[in-house]
Amino acid sequence: MAEGGTALCRGKERAVFQLTNEQRACLGLTIVEPGWEWVQLKNSPYDTGFETWACFDGPVIRKAVQVGPDSYQESAYCEKTAEDRTLLLPRTARGKPKKLSAVTLTERRPLGMRFSWSGERGFISLVNLDTERTYYSNVYETERPKTFSDFTAWLDCWSAETTPEDMAALAGFLREKRQHVKFREGDFFRFSVGRRQYGYGRVLLDFYRLSKCQPCWNILMTRPVIVKVYHLITDDPSLPVEELRKLPALPSQYMMDNDLYYGEFPIVGNLPLEDSELDFPIMYGASISALDFGKKKVLLQCGPLFRELEEAEIPEGCGGFRNNGIGGLHMDRADWEACIAAGSNAPLWDKTPERYYLRCDLRNPAYREQLKRVCAQFGLRPEDLHIC
Repeated sequence: MAEGGTALCRGKERAVFQLTNEQRACLGLTIVEPGWEWVQLKNSPYDTGFETWACFDGPVIRKAVQVGPDSYQESAYCEKTAEDRTLLLPRTARGKPKKLSAVTLTERRPLGMRFSWSGERGFISLVNLDTERTYYSNVYETERPKTFSDFTAWLDCWSAETTPEDMAALAGFLREKRQHVKFREGDFFRFSVGRRQYGYGRVLLDFYRLSKCQPCWNILMTRPVIVKVYHLITDDPSLPVEELRKLPALPSQYMMDNDLYYGEFPIVGNLPLEDSELDFPIMYGASISALDFGKKKVLLQCGPLFRELEEAEIPEGCGGFRNNGIGGLHMDRADWEACIAAGSNAPLWDKTPERYYLRCDLRNPAYREQLKRVCAQFGLRPEDLHIC
């Protein structure tokens, strides 16, 4: 470790915790070579919950670690410095040197694999920033390390369970190039569940493309698709799509297309969609467009079905169903497993008080009367909507 003798941060010689090179190898992270030096960087006055350390190979920063009582993040860099490592040099001729600090370093994009742990929710992720793909995430796991001792125990377990086959798979993952995948409706996709298990889903509608060719209530951010996830958690990465389509599925949801587009969720086949396989979320409520300010406009969107009414009122008890939140694939592992065991989605709907996204879902059996009133307002029947 370098002594804190530069114009960076004085006094400490080592971080409170760092990975070992053996752990780094099992995570696909850059190894710290002999002769590299660690120096603590100054955080901003607002970043008081963690330390930031840079690892120098001469004047070049090769790594950065942010570590606190309930967090750890390690990233790779290749950033040149000058004047005794106090200035961060620009990447291009047009740029200007900046005083090196935790803030100016983290403004630069890291390279390759980044490893993160957040004790607040116990989340761990191992992401290749070059390809925008995740090698491992525990987001679908029920057991998550929320204390530092749990985190270090997780690291020990990960290293102990790493096999030569795992190392070969990790090396292959690191060699992969960035992908831009073309997907279409009817595609089946696979996604990782933990380290060695998988789930499968289906693309039901590319809502972004739909909104470009017909009127839609387009209040969803990014490029949304509608997908469903099957009642299945398996260690088989090669299940035939003919068998997958026979399985029941969780209620469909809007999802950003990133995971499909960058190959995070690889496409494993395609079959034409049948009416019995369709299921679409429902968006219902008053217009939020600035162009409709002062107007009484009510809108309904369910898959490709779009309706709007001028000078309309929301029926009593039917507010709060705009349902336009969107992100990655969201679901709880315990709910998923309960639905698999029951062969239905009843265990999921039973969790409505605990799951915010179920409280605004008009497909929820608890809101059957509200759904009938909404459909009647537009001259529709619930059977006219493709819902589970």
